[in-house]
Amino acid sequence: MKPITKQLLFLFLLNLTLAFLVKGITNYVKIKDDKMALDHAVWIFTDEIGNDSWKPMKLTYDYWTESQGQSLLYTDLLLTTRVKFLYPPTALLISQFIETNNIDLLAFTTATTFIFIFLMIAGVIGIVLYSYNEYKAPPLSNTEKIIVGILLAFLLFTFYPVVKAGTLGQMQVWLNAFFAVAILCYITGYEALAGILLGLMASVKPHYALFIVWGLFRGNKRLVVAMIITGALGVLLGMREFGFAMYVDYLRGLSFVTKHGESFYTNQSFNGLLGRLFSVRYPDVFNNLKWNGHRYPPYSIWIFSFTQITTVATLLISLIKTKSQSKDAKLADFLLMGLGATMASPIAWEHHYGILFPIFVCVGLILWFGDGLLKSKWVKIAFVVLYLIAANVLPFTKLLAGSYFNVLQSYLLLAACGMFAILVMIKHQFKPASNT
Repeated sequence: MKPITKQLLFLFLLNLTLAFLVKGITNYVKIKDDKMALDHAVWIFTDEIGNDSWKPMKLTYDYWTESQGQSLLYTDLLLTTRVKFLYPPTALLISQFIETNNIDLLAFTTATTFIFIFLMIAGVIGIVLYSYNEYKAPPLSNTEKIIVGILLAFLLFTFYPVVKAGTLGQMQVWLNAFFAVAILCYITGYEALAGILLGLMASVKPHYALFIVWGLFRGNKRLVVAMIITGALGVLLGMREFGFAMYVDYLRGLSFVTKHGESFYTNQSFNGLLGRLFSVRYPDVFNNLKWNGHRYPPYSIWIFSFTQITTVATLLISLIKTKSQSKDAKLADFLLMGLGATMASPIAWEHHYGILFPIFVCVGLILWFGDGLLKSKWVKIAFVVLYLIAANVLPFTKLLAGSYFNVLQSYLLLAACGMFAILVMIKHQFKPASNT
């Protein structure tokens, strides 16, 4: 058995053991929500997939058509919190396609969830096999390549943020797949195609448009041009259907959400972390454990300022160029921008961190097979611990909701911060003191 096969198998079994241990603890302390990642994976194949993205999109599109195209959706729906619709108008083109072609929404959600989850698996397998070959590690036979692929699929289906997006019926499964394939395109030299995929991501989640700035700083013309063309086409199509005023109204909606954020515990952002600290003293307005679909937390200058400071710091670190010309450093640079854009958002739900899975895969390959300086066993141990935290749901942390220890409810954000730090070290080719 080759080292990569042993490592993947070990990680899968270790993660599964932890998941069952957590489930046992959850049952012991009698917390109702005891579903682990494996439960969600089974749910995807055996139960009805949700419509977490598609229902608000349908309600919003129906409202727009009923108003005969005269409404400003974000002023009428988001600001009054009748519908928490956070996607840009471009995303409504999908709802328009579904409605005008009389497509069953449940069938569409189910089909696209399967398509994009397996596209993500294909992208991750491609990343591993290509990178493994580039590192000139012991060659794998066809059988061993199949085993590696199967193990990667098992790991993906036990990675909570990925499968959570699937059971919710979230458009995030599309973005997770786009990002995984974009990484593959980037490392194989198809930068224009990577730009198209990033442009599609930015059309749904505008903070990924920061890759344009990232690409400009690095003189990556093909990626930048492809992103701009893809994004511009989406905006122009959206303006043709919904009007220029709708995009101006969207900016008004973004400003509102940035000022208020979300304190609900599944918001794994810096904004959510501080909002939950405020929930200890003001539980009625800063909701922690109970989701409120028709109200945002009140504006707080402290939370807003903290969010802005952490956002700027995260993005500046992500955008700084590396002096290293190594492949590992350049890949870490790309991954850091993707993770940084997610962490910098005031609202980063658990399922938004599905992009962490291909990031973990890439970093694992770099640490064990790469040519960089970061070979410390402590970094590898930290990597495994961070993976286990990010891959699992830890519902017993909700018991801390009423105390200032509720910062531990942000365990996924903390895992993302740890991975962010490792990516910074790889990007700038830091050498641990223990290796000097």
